[in-house]
This record gives sequence, structure tokens and C-alpha cells, in this order.
Amino acid sequence: MLVVIVKVKERTDTRASMVRGAASLIRTRGVNATSFSDVLAESGAPRGSIYHHFPKGKDQLAGDAIRWTSDRVLAHQRECRATTPGGVLDCFIDMWRQVVLTSDGAAGCVVAGVAIDTTADDRATIELVRATFRSWVDLLGKQLVSVGVPARRASRIAVATVAGMEGALILCRAEGSSASLETVAAELKRLLPPEVR
Repeated sequence: MLVVIVKVKERTDTRASMVRGAASLIRTRGVNATSFSDVLAESGAPRGSIYHHFPKGKDQLAGDAIRWTSDRVLAHQRECRATTPGGVLDCFIDMWRQVVLTSDGAAGCVVAGVAIDTTADDRATIELVRATFRSWVDLLGKQLVSVGVPARRASRIAVATVAGMEGALILCRAEGSSASLETVAAELKRLLPPEVR
């Protein structure tokens, strides 16, 4: 029985390591420039494991990298204990600020990396990207409402915040600095109604 448990854990650990490795590569290279060989090298997984864990190929691996990333984004934002609209935005913005700072501007967002490299006729992947971004917008909107922003306004600010951060990550990558993110962050806060800032 112990042998079976150990083997299941090893398979799970290998798969999780490959998903994390893929996410790391996609956020700096995009999907098209990330090969299975790169994922194996990044994760340290054995060569035969890629098709064992991802029989549907790169699309399956990219989808799991999106889900893994989104779980972390949502968990981070749900842990936010802000009591002001500015504080809610700060929680979301700071998460992306850390991505820029720890990567010296080289890393972006896995979800955007997949979106950019996916054609519109790949409906399953585009739907996953769409659902992921919507889940971030929905959470931000609800958090803004909970600290006093009117619902209609909160929804629009949430969309602008997600879009603003995604765009800022691209500019930070192009410039190799966090300056664009700081500019976007300041402008996003100006969208908040003055009475609740």
C-alpha cells in the first residue's frame, strides 16, 4: 500500500513540477517559444513523463499552466484585507509589481502569454483565457463593492485594472523597468470615486 501511495505522490509531484515549469517559461517566452524539452529541463522531469501526464499535448499543458497561475492570483487577492478601494487595488497591483521586480522586467502573465499565442479558432483555449480574466475582474469588482464603490463603477474599474496591469507588464518587459507599472498604478487609482478613495 505504501508503494502505491509513494508512486501516486511521485506522479503528482512530477506533474505539478511540469506545470510550474511551463508557467515560468510561458510568462517569459509565450507558448509558441516554449517546447516540451524546455519544460522537461526547467522542471527536471523525466523525458517520458510529458506525454504520460499531458496526452493532449501542449494545449493541455498550457491550460494547466493558466489554471495554476489563476489559482495563485485569486488566492493572493482573496487574502487581501484592505478596507479601502485604494487598498484593494494596491493588493492586485503589488502582486504584479513583484513579478516585474523579481524578474527584472522579463516576466509577464501566463494567461496573456497564452492569449497572444492562440488563434481565435482555438475556442477551448480562448474560452479558458476569457473565463480566467473574468474571474479576476469579478473578484476585484466584488472587493471594490465591499469597500464602498458603487457596483457599476466597481465593475468598470476592475476591468480597467486587469487590462492596465496586463498592458503594464508588456511595457515593463519592453523597457526593462517597472516605471510603466507605477504610472499605470497611479492612473488606475484616479479612477476611484473621490468620496471613497
